[in-house]
Amino acid sequence: MGIRIVDCRFRNNWYWIVNKKFWTSLFLLPSTRHLSWARFPLLFSLVLLFLLALFPNSSSAEKVILKIGTLAPEGSSWVKAFRDINREIGQKTGGQVTIRIFPGGVLGDEEDMLRKIKVGQIQGGFFTGGGLGLIFKDIKILVIPSLFENYQEVDALMAKMSGYFEKGILDNGFKIMGWGESGFIYLFSKLPIKNAADLRKGKVWIWEDTAIGRAVFKELGINAIPLGIPDVLVSLQTGMIDTVYASPAAAISMQWFTRVSYMTNVPLSYSVGAAVLQKSAFEKIPPPLRATVEEIFQRHLVLLKENVRKEDQKAISVLTKQGIKLVSPSPKDVKEMQALSLKGVDTLGEDVFSKKTLAEAKALLKTLRKEN
Repeated sequence: MGIRIVDCRFRNNWYWIVNKKFWTSLFLLPSTRHLSWARFPLLFSLVLLFLLALFPNSSSAEKVILKIGTLAPEGSSWVKAFRDINREIGQKTGGQVTIRIFPGGVLGDEEDMLRKIKVGQIQGGFFTGGGLGLIFKDIKILVIPSLFENYQEVDALMAKMSGYFEKGILDNGFKIMGWGESGFIYLFSKLPIKNAADLRKGKVWIWEDTAIGRAVFKELGINAIPLGIPDVLVSLQTGMIDTVYASPAAAISMQWFTRVSYMTNVPLSYSVGAAVLQKSAFEKIPPPLRATVEEIFQRHLVLLKENVRKEDQKAISVLTKQGIKLVSPSPKDVKEMQALSLKGVDTLGEDVFSKKTLAEAKALLKTLRKEN
């Protein structure tokens, strides 16, 4: 914040430049009584430059531009939320902080975006559980198939453990600006899938060959095909794959539903998400503005989460109207799939996620189910 010089006094052949607020002399200026008038303009300019260097006005301070990548396509609820965040941040910081969005995976997959953050090309991203797990491994437990049965369980677990996850992210050089989600994930396929046997017949996509996905599909007896999200639609079109998994809203926004015929109407897993900034990028925001920026992120992402849950229910109706047939497996088939998935996860080592953290999550959910 600039300091206005409010007094200038002549004493002992020197001018004393005084800041009355603190009554401190800033520096001494030789009296112009002993200077030729020809030198006065130069001296005056030097004084101004000196003052500007010491006390730059806030209006001339460097603006902070936060470049954020996301796999969410343009026009989706996620990207709209970021546009709203940018608009409000601009208004409440007087344009001092700006968000620039790069949607639709134009910067590559989440691993690519993390690399770009680390070299300074962008400052953050909206990441799903897979990307968050690359920063702090224990977040991967949130995407384990069959871990959650409903949103009530998700909210209860996050109320207890979100602080732990946020600290883990911060300890690895990043800051969570707010939690979001893509909702529950379902299977979409060209042929109906009711059980593990049907799934084995398909050409199943897996997102970049993740450790959890490999373990689960191995236990199910599936040789999955690893691809980045930007490559999925083309691979469905060419027949390279015929089975994918996504939330209903994501299947619509990414146009995957146009290349499948069936949706297995049992949640496969939960997809957590969060807006993340590199810690050093967050610290470039002027300290008086940080709380404002963080509050805006968090408030809009809470609204986004509520909208995602509503949209997923609407999306299922839209999908059925577009000709997608819902497949309802029997309770026996559902239990078999869940048991095989969890058995596959149990084969994973501590390098993937902490078994202690997973045990804590399971204990919380077990207690919640008993209470209900």
